[in-house]
Amino acid sequence: MRKKERKENAGRESACFICKREGEFKHGYDGLEFEGASYNIRFCPSCGLGKTFPFLSPERLKKIYSSTYREDDSTRFPGPLEAVINIVRTGRCRRVEALAKKGRVLDIGCGRADFLLLMKGRGWEAHGLELDERIKERGGKARGVELKYGGLEENRFPDAFFDAVTLWHVFEHLSDPAWALGECKRILKPGGTLVIAVPNVKSLQARMTGKHWFHFDPPFHLYHYSALNLSRLLEASSFKVEKVRHFSFEYNPFGFLQSIFNRMGFRANLFYDFLRSRHRGTAEDYFCIAVMFIMMPVILPLSILLSIAEALLRQGGTIEVYARKQG
Repeated sequence: MRKKERKENAGRESACFICKREGEFKHGYDGLEFEGASYNIRFCPSCGLGKTFPFLSPERLKKIYSSTYREDDSTRFPGPLEAVINIVRTGRCRRVEALAKKGRVLDIGCGRADFLLLMKGRGWEAHGLELDERIKERGGKARGVELKYGGLEENRFPDAFFDAVTLWHVFEHLSDPAWALGECKRILKPGGTLVIAVPNVKSLQARMTGKHWFHFDPPFHLYHYSALNLSRLLEASSFKVEKVRHFSFEYNPFGFLQSIFNRMGFRANLFYDFLRSRHRGTAEDYFCIAVMFIMMPVILPLSILLSIAEALLRQGGTIEVYARKQG
């Protein structure tokens, strides 16, 4: 199928691309707000795949990414918190290396290339793709990492080129994930490792907080996966699922924390916006943030304990799926 045809059809068909069930997605959650627009979440009655409606085109989403996902320095949180998160990211490297033969790694949606820089330091040949326009300004290299602007469509790699391909919280943003998965399979060597990290729509925190769940994140998260349906998709695409990880210190406790605040009636994701240093709120917003800090000695430990509990129940707020290309 040509690129233009895929863009016209992606996300708008009535059939579920995972289980192939025909028909409309069933009612889920209504009235999720973002910048004055309202979005709904619908689910496939067969496999449980979630989809955001209206389903925005990649071109329309691209226009609002830069002003919402990162500031000019491309960081998500203040420096000290980012430093802690970077320490946690070394665990990603170890988990990839536990399955993949050291060689070439491609990180799709690599951001500032922090993960790739760590992999390069461990002896990998590191490549990254990123849709952020600033990548073009920085050129083809970032701190020794081969960095290219765009996605898999704009950057064609040779067949069987990579030993590992990673998508850390990128897969849920893709308008045509089935095609992207096929490309990942093509560029991976036989036996190569694919890692996909996504929010888990069947998690304990998603069930407990409903439409207030932090990781629904409309309109950016186009699809909403579970461990079961994502594994089903991978296996149908000739991958063997080796491991599903249900705990992420980087994502899960905060997901519970912000979801609880959302459920309590505070403005959606207010604390997250504050931490990202992009909040330009009202006096009422700042009062609410002060109240959140007062509640933090109770809510934060509770969020950590609940994240551990949901991981033990195999219902983590986010999941990392590790798969191997067969053949």
